[in-house]
Amino acid sequence: MNHHDTLSELLTWTPFLLEGFCWNLLIALVAMLIGTMLGGALAFLRLSENKRIARSALMLSGFSRNVPTIVFQFYLAVMLPSEWSLPATEWVLVIPAWVKAAMALSVAVVGFTSDNLMHAITAWRKGEHAAALLFLPSWTSYLLIIVIASSTASIIGVSELLSRCNTVINATGNSALLLPLYLYAGLYFLVFCYPLTLAMRRLRGWMQTRLIEA
Repeated sequence: MNHHDTLSELLTWTPFLLEGFCWNLLIALVAMLIGTMLGGALAFLRLSENKRIARSALMLSGFSRNVPTIVFQFYLAVMLPSEWSLPATEWVLVIPAWVKAAMALSVAVVGFTSDNLMHAITAWRKGEHAAALLFLPSWTSYLLIIVIASSTASIIGVSELLSRCNTVINATGNSALLLPLYLYAGLYFLVFCYPLTLAMRRLRGWMQTRLIEA
């Protein structure tokens, strides 16, 4: 296959691949939403004056940091039913694979949020508002990590970008497309993540400068 044919194939499949990348973004955003809410709750509990509550919150935070998300993803895929009939109703709650992937990834976010938000809350209570607000660029940077990690959702059947690359290879039956296709997929992550990484780096630097000046 020459370069022209390769480019033509990539352009042909671009809408299909782009839709898959949107699933990556959705999974990452839902994971961050779930993880931030639960991790935020743990952060406040860790600052509780009740030592038993604070110790329990610390243990839960440590657990969420140390459990590999890919293990939890397999666990949810196997143990959590895809459909759940609500008691005393005819309603059936459908739990798609992408939701399970987001829940698995949210475990890591819980630990991250618990640790970093606890320090931010402590700084805010001391009046160190600039130091507390450093949590925001850190949170955004972690979101980018979760976006990249969302590609693991392919192992439980989510039709995200990586999974769709495999679909393209199987559909075309062209093994020569393998390397350029995966490089092209990597470009999606690069184009999305790199500008935000630079922006957060500059924001963090600006905030740290303000902190020093204060």
